[in-house]
Amino acid sequence: MAIKPGTLDDFDSSMAQAIENQLNATLIADGLPGLPMDNNAERRDRRRLFVAIARGVVEHLKAHQASIVVPYDDDGVGKLTSANLTVTGI
Repeated sequence: MAIKPGTLDDFDSSMAQAIENQLNATLIADGLPGLPMDNNAERRDRRRLFVAIARGVVEHLKAHQASIVVPYDDDGVGKLTSANLTVTGI
């Protein structure tokens, strides 16, 4: 599955939307009002920030792919039995 950082016009199911969802959930968990979801300039500005953050994360990970190592074990016939993701040097 490809990682989808998102755009303002393609926000659904993106990393940017996940960031927005987590901020909203954190605000609510702290007893604060959730994010306003009215379709206005404030929402577009907020989403522009989240898209920029998501794009920066994806760009950084892509530039440092060698730091992402996935050692795995198989059953001897190529069937994956376990895998561990290790991220170093980022």
